[in-house]
Amino acid sequence: MNYLETNKFLKNDKNLQPVILLHEIGDSSESWKQITEDLSKIFNIIQIDFRGHGLNSSLEKVSINTCVSDILDFLDQSSYKSFFLIGHGFGGECAVLIANQKPNMIKKLILIETKFSDEHVWDIWGKLLIPSLYVRGRQSDVISHELAIQIREKQKRCFVTELEGGGHQFHADSPHSLISAISWFNNQ
Repeated sequence: MNYLETNKFLKNDKNLQPVILLHEIGDSSESWKQITEDLSKIFNIIQIDFRGHGLNSSLEKVSINTCVSDILDFLDQSSYKSFFLIGHGFGGECAVLIANQKPNMIKKLILIETKFSDEHVWDIWGKLLIPSLYVRGRQSDVISHELAIQIREKQKRCFVTELEGGGHQFHADSPHSLISAISWFNNQ
């Protein structure tokens, strides 16, 4: 599995919390470039490419179960004890399944424009006990305001924020707003 990591070799004087970023299907770890520089000032950023994406390009068909299994294998081989998990769209659905498997490792869960197209993921979302933040871009053509309300009602440990300045690619459309929301959630 290919991934990018910032701040990997910093000494313990910074002791930055790891944050794993999971991209949307059809994107790559590069889709996070608008936020990684600023986020790397407060976190150790790990950007993973799913199979068939970015540095892991291939012609193989990718399923949510394969992607989740790959990430779980990566975590089993890593030295991370706890981390934030941020997922966009499909990456958010993967993040929910990973959180269900590794709840003690995930300090906080952040989902950006995740549609919950898989009913199994939707059911698990309602059972998670991990503090969560759901981000919807107000100009989104994928997530409606009504769905954002349902997402909040389904998950009692979740804050929902609907931010101006972007749509489904909110992290690229309005990176400073997203970083502000993540920083606020980090301090909760």
